[in-house]
Amino acid sequence: MENSRIHALPEDVINQIAAGEVVERPASVVKELMENALDAGASRIEVQISDGGKSSILIRDNGCGMSEADLDMCYLPHTTSKLKTAEDLFHLATNGFRGEAVASIAAVSKLTITSREEDATEAHLVHLTGGIPDKKAADASPRGTTFYIEDLFFNAPVRKTFLGSDTLEASRVLDTVTRLAMANPNVRIDYKVNGRDVFTGVEGNDLRSRIAEALGAGTARSMIPVDYEEAGIRVSGFAVPPDALKNKRSKLYFYVQKRPIWNSVMTKAVTRAYEPYGSTNAPIAVLFLEMEDVAVDVNVHPNKREVRFANENDVFLAVHHAIRDAFQKPEEDHPTISLTEISEPSPILSSTAPSMPTLHPEPLFTKQIPAAVKELAKDFEVKAAPVVEETPKQVRFPSAKTPEKTVREKSSKYRSDDPDDIIQDLFSLPENGNIIPLTPQNLRPPTRMDKSTPPQFFQLANTYLVCEDSEGLLLIDQNAAHQRILYEQALNSLHAEGTLESQELLFPEIVEFSAAEASVIPGLLETFDHLGFHLELFGKNTYQLRGTPRDLPFSRSVESLRELVSAVFEGENPGNPSKETLAKAWAKSNAIQAGDKLSTEEMTQLMASLLTTQDPMSSPSGRPTLMRLPLGEIHKRFKR
Repeated sequence: MENSRIHALPEDVINQIAAGEVVERPASVVKELMENALDAGASRIEVQISDGGKSSILIRDNGCGMSEADLDMCYLPHTTSKLKTAEDLFHLATNGFRGEAVASIAAVSKLTITSREEDATEAHLVHLTGGIPDKKAADASPRGTTFYIEDLFFNAPVRKTFLGSDTLEASRVLDTVTRLAMANPNVRIDYKVNGRDVFTGVEGNDLRSRIAEALGAGTARSMIPVDYEEAGIRVSGFAVPPDALKNKRSKLYFYVQKRPIWNSVMTKAVTRAYEPYGSTNAPIAVLFLEMEDVAVDVNVHPNKREVRFANENDVFLAVHHAIRDAFQKPEEDHPTISLTEISEPSPILSSTAPSMPTLHPEPLFTKQIPAAVKELAKDFEVKAAPVVEETPKQVRFPSAKTPEKTVREKSSKYRSDDPDDIIQDLFSLPENGNIIPLTPQNLRPPTRMDKSTPPQFFQLANTYLVCEDSEGLLLIDQNAAHQRILYEQALNSLHAEGTLESQELLFPEIVEFSAAEASVIPGLLETFDHLGFHLELFGKNTYQLRGTPRDLPFSRSVESLRELVSAVFEGENPGNPSKETLAKAWAKSNAIQAGDKLSTEEMTQLMASLLTTQDPMSSPSGRPTLMRLPLGEIHKRFKR
């Protein structure tokens, strides 16, 4: 009808819409084509990408190959060899099944497919541009299939703008490769980026060996086996016991019928199983679920990332009990964990935690009284206290420049009439330790301490610093405060292209990273040098740590480096992170932790250094560093 507002979409638009559901980025292409290679019975798969997969992607396998007739069909929409009826969707034993992958990839790229069956005399090749075949020819390739994708999203430029950096996209491809590699340890899998070997999975390995290739030998060695069955659901694989966890980032790999999936129910089940053991580090597990086909629906997501379970509660209980069973079961060569011991304090939270890093600032209590403080004391008739000649215990904090703004200027910036507000005017770069209010309105000297007495701190739960000022009670989060200090120190160094002081290790530490993390380190070695970490390549995915930041205790050096690399890898642009991202990661990995016991001198110096920062009120991540409980509020609570 001529006046109809509803019309059929052109075929090229339909194909691009379908491609948008299946092909989000280069990693989507790799996932779909690797799954096809596995379904073809390949014992070897090679993946090569350039420029993060934006310029080219090559997937080559030695599977069964396709005939010329099959090759002419494989790039058409909804063509598949995996199922024939809707009922087949609930009895799938393959990775791919929809018949959308090749058509969707062809619609948004320049694609060359070459394939040869084992008994064929020659291979056949077809080239497509935007899904339209424009070349066919015979070829001399060996048995198997090769997909060569060029200029991904060449005809959908807006889609290209949503891609990350080359390094980020390459790391996403690596995650896809390693997830499929762990599900298929019998298959050799090679992954190269711009011609450089990034991952190699040796053919014929067992699962633990494949985990070692993907996540590192140290992680694989620490894992204990999981093997449990409940309600017709078998859970198998490996998990790192709580006392062996080191990273703050979870590494959870879930599979259903050997198909990699993401599922919130399984994530929650694993996390809950670790909770009673008190570890503050993130769980690491590789788990496979086996159940009746009809109990799981794999057809709920265009690229098969998620699945739906007929009974999620059964899955939760099976996974949760499987992890707890593994932790309690004695296992040769692995630590045994007893639930009867979990009431004991976690070593991570105990009072024997590593002492705080020692750093170097301008001391809070100095013999040279700042001019601004002298003037302020004169205005309010506060007399300078006698200088105590006794040498205090040396506590080193980062050297920090005195802010250019005067005390009065800072006062006006943070002034608030609301006593519940978090305010900055707690000390005024105190004169010999006196607590000096910054405005006449705030001048209510502490009733507990005289003007010649430095502020007295004590620790609450080895996490918060507590002291009195003229307005009430101050609470300082030691971790948030130290992160702020270290963040500004690192940021200043990076902007000035300077180098933080480092201490050389007498015996270098060997540090192994996962294949994904190791892939971003080469481009960051110079930056790590600026932050005080000196690394040298020692082997595949392994580095020698030869130097650490001077004020970082040796006992925390490896853990701190791991946290730094993990934080950078998880950032928006791991191959070229911003200075702010690096500074935040460095501060987080080096800061004193909740549970670290501090001496009086360390508490005093921490507060002194905090007050010399440009933004002492919050940590780099936005958490408050300190707050005040007003004296008036305390009086009110006691009904005075």
